[in-house]
Amino acid sequence: MNRPLAILAAGAALTLAGALPGTALAADAAASPSVPGTCATSYRGVVVNEICAIVSGDEVTFHGRTTPTSVSWTPRPVPFRLTARIVDGAEIGTVTPTVNVSWSATPVGRISGALPCGSVAEATLETTQWGWPPATVTLSVAASC
Repeated sequence: MNRPLAILAAGAALTLAGALPGTALAADAAASPSVPGTCATSYRGVVVNEICAIVSGDEVTFHGRTTPTSVSWTPRPVPFRLTARIVDGAEIGTVTPTVNVSWSATPVGRISGALPCGSVAEATLETTQWGWPPATVTLSVAASC
C-alpha cells in the first residue's frame, strides 16, 4: 500500500472508531446539545446532516449539526437552512446560517418554539451549497401532554 493511501485508510479507521477528537457524535455535550432528544440523520451528499429535537413541556427545540463525509475534507464555509413548523399550523422559525465546517461535528443552528398539546412539530435541515447533492433531513416530534 502506498503511503498516502495508508494515511487515508488509517484516518478513516480512526474516524469510524471515534478515536479522533470530535468524531464521536454524542460524546461531547457542547458539540451535541441534543443528546437526550430524538434525532434523524441524512447520509447523502458531501456532508452528513443531523437534526435533533428536545421536547420539554409545551416547548420544542431543534438543533442541527453537520459532519464532513470525507477524511480529505478541507474546512470551509457552507450555507445551511434550518426550518421548523407546526404540522398544519404556524412556522416556528427559519435560520439560514453559513457555518465554517471543520473536520468534526459542527453545530449548524437552533430553533425553539411553542409546541401546543396534541400537535406535531416538523423541522428540516438542508445544505444549500450550489452544485452539491442534497443532504436534507427531516424530523417530526409530537407534543407530550
